[in-house]
Amino acid sequence: MGEHIDSGQDLVGRDDLVEEVVSALSGSQYLGAILIGEAGVGKTALARTVAKHLDGTVSLLPVSASPSLRKVPFGALSPYLHSLSINDVGSSIAVYRSLMSHLDSSSNGSKKMPLFLVDDSHELDDSTSVLLSQLVAGRRARLLALARDKPGPTSEFSAMQQDGLLRRYDVRPLTDLEVHELCRRELGGDVLASVSATLAKMSGGNPMFLLALLRQAKRSGYLGVRNKVWRLVGPAPPLDVSLIDLIKARFRRRTPAQMSVLETLALAEPMPFDALVHCTDRLGVSELHEDGLISIADGRERLVTLSHPLYGEVIRQDVPAGRSLTIRRKVLDVFDQESSTADGFLRFVAWGLDCGLPPDDKTLLRAAVVANRLHDADFALRASRAVHTPELRGNALVEIARAQMTRGHFAYAREIVDEVLDQCTGFTLAKEASLLSIALRVRGEDAPNQIRADVVRWEHIAERIAAAADSPDDPQIKLGLAVSRNGYRIMEGFALNYEGRFREAEGILRDVLADRYCTDEVRLAGLSLLGEALGSTGRALEGTRASGEALQIIATHGNQFVGHTEFVLTRHFTSLAHAGLWDEIEELLDTLVRSKPSGPTSFTGITELSEGLIALRKGLMSSARTSLILGVEGLRESDSNQLMPMALGLAAFSCTMVGDTTRARGYATEFEGCASLGTMQARLLGKVHVVAANALFQGAARSIEELHVLARKAEADSMTVLAVVALELAGRLGDERCFEPLARLARTFEGPEGAVLTAMADAAVRKDPAALMDAAELAQSCGYLLIAAECLGKAVRYLSQRGEEHKSRTVQQKLNTIIGQLEGLQSPQFEAVRSTAKLTQRERDIAKLAGKGYSNREIADAQGVSVRTVEGHLYRIFAKLGITRREELPGADSASTG
Repeated sequence: MGEHIDSGQDLVGRDDLVEEVVSALSGSQYLGAILIGEAGVGKTALARTVAKHLDGTVSLLPVSASPSLRKVPFGALSPYLHSLSINDVGSSIAVYRSLMSHLDSSSNGSKKMPLFLVDDSHELDDSTSVLLSQLVAGRRARLLALARDKPGPTSEFSAMQQDGLLRRYDVRPLTDLEVHELCRRELGGDVLASVSATLAKMSGGNPMFLLALLRQAKRSGYLGVRNKVWRLVGPAPPLDVSLIDLIKARFRRRTPAQMSVLETLALAEPMPFDALVHCTDRLGVSELHEDGLISIADGRERLVTLSHPLYGEVIRQDVPAGRSLTIRRKVLDVFDQESSTADGFLRFVAWGLDCGLPPDDKTLLRAAVVANRLHDADFALRASRAVHTPELRGNALVEIARAQMTRGHFAYAREIVDEVLDQCTGFTLAKEASLLSIALRVRGEDAPNQIRADVVRWEHIAERIAAAADSPDDPQIKLGLAVSRNGYRIMEGFALNYEGRFREAEGILRDVLADRYCTDEVRLAGLSLLGEALGSTGRALEGTRASGEALQIIATHGNQFVGHTEFVLTRHFTSLAHAGLWDEIEELLDTLVRSKPSGPTSFTGITELSEGLIALRKGLMSSARTSLILGVEGLRESDSNQLMPMALGLAAFSCTMVGDTTRARGYATEFEGCASLGTMQARLLGKVHVVAANALFQGAARSIEELHVLARKAEADSMTVLAVVALELAGRLGDERCFEPLARLARTFEGPEGAVLTAMADAAVRKDPAALMDAAELAQSCGYLLIAAECLGKAVRYLSQRGEEHKSRTVQQKLNTIIGQLEGLQSPQFEAVRSTAKLTQRERDIAKLAGKGYSNREIADAQGVSVRTVEGHLYRIFAKLGITRREELPGADSASTG
């Protein structure tokens, strides 16, 4: 068949489509189906899977069309025309009889319906197309035809579709989530979201291209595995020769005019339609669009691109230097690079550098800025090093330093930044260099004091610039000083947040935000930090409003502030998490991270960390462990917000909760090695979870005491959320003293999480089963399954202690249901809740016999115990399982027990 896709296992993302096609071919409404899609999208693999599902009900007759057979009447049917004489080759009637003879002889009297599976049906000759249409219309056979979207199925098949005889199915490229799943399946392990996102972008979601890229990436070492997690290592290798040949085959038999269009687009895409037509040939553009090789977007400019990301990479390799230079000169006359996408803009600038026709220095500097935003350090260095205008040299050095920081060359970046600040003569450059200096500070020891040193230096530079001005009273100088002052005061607030001194930071941040010279850039930074401070002190809803406003500022300024997105989003996620607004986090991950081409790369680790935190709070333990392991590995690649200490603590705790003690020990040990890095909040959040995880190794009593110490210190320092987390974890370890201070602190919190924790703690303090059941219902409705289970577990215990066994069994049934949803939970610390539903081996044996209808005497004889002992066991079994009759025992035979 035309496309090769492995079909040894179930297709990713095609289950519903397979079911629909099988239904259409099995039912009476349609006589067949047509699968339409681009080459390599998986039509052949889909057809094979459909054929497997139909095995036993149809007689499969594969038909392979091809360009070489298109001029041969009935050539594609030759495998089924053995009885045809040489003289009858041109006779339609003779061909029909020969084909029917083959069908009759191959059926051997069976009633299986013949099914023609026609691959590349768009290449069928007219005679074959007409004959197959007649057979299908006459209900002598059924048809499953595969065709490319351009040029599409034959006219006969199209007519049958329009008449309702054939059902059309469009086979789309894989979504990003489906690409991620196929990567996991092909690599045989967990994969960072940034890896699958990069490969999704390169492959365009085409399964054939994706599999080829994956295999090449493994062979070349571009993909590497660490701690059982696949990640990208080093620069991308050149495309594999076999993949290049496969793509080049799509451009064969193209006219010179069409090749001119393809080459121009490969070098300059995306291009406005009018610009492309002006540089090339209108008819060629139209023909390529009709054949599906180029795409034309809606909109005023009608941007034109090649229809697949890999096409341009292959075509560019074959354009000679002289031809490239000629095309560029044509394009420069008509092409407005401002209309291009970020990737297209960078490609256009790189093309100019390659041709010896570089753009002006301002454009080169802008390209360096864009490349750094996209984490393309190599091109940022290339563009910034080509800037020679003295007035722009300081800005170029800042971009060079930023690129070196991305590469991990922190000492080199520090030297460059210090050089720029020593010679700085402009307010804007002082701001950019100072912010970059602070970004370098957070990666080292004693970050808050180092940040304050940078703030003082920034202040001195601003004063030096003002003093050197011709007129200190110049409005621009005054404005520059005022804006700079707000900038370094914001950084003072950042240093205070870094130390966990949120109340002090709040005052400074509110003052700056109220200042008349608070620019939009300063405002978005101030709002982000204010959101962090509010969220960390129990005012999470107010915090999300502040950081949400910062996100809105970014959204309304195009690409101007896009470089601040990660800084703002990370703090916004934190506030949302403190509030318990999980759906909002998921929505933001979809709209601002996963859906952006550069998003997962720049947010490496943060996506997985957010998903892991959500799963952990919900009690989905296996999912939490997987996501947090991925989050740790992602943050090893990039951790500009210094979240690693928190990620390690959460990962250690999640591993403990599912019984993965080896990883739990490893993460706890690694945490101790980096416990002095990161913000105070991240370090202490990691610390409390490591302490809780260590209960498995050092005993719950010691961990509980450590958690109380941490909670008291956090409360004294106004780190209210941290205190609540420590107390909640103490309660999870079996501590009863924690609930009174937990209720007192959580009562002041905003959002669903505060309400859930308050209800649980209040009910636990009063040991009130009814209140605990109400708290469990609230927790479950808000998605906190683990807290709901803990509340119900306490309610069961208190009801049993009061002798209210009937109510206890009812609550136990609810508890059993929730425990079943706490995927993978094996934590000894949670045994107090689990044990009420966990049967001993003796109890399981007795329950099994009772379920099969054995009497108490028969069970006693089989187990070698007294009847009274059996009765006692059954009483406890019924209580644990929350049931009242033998018929309700797991696996009970109603006929035997009834």
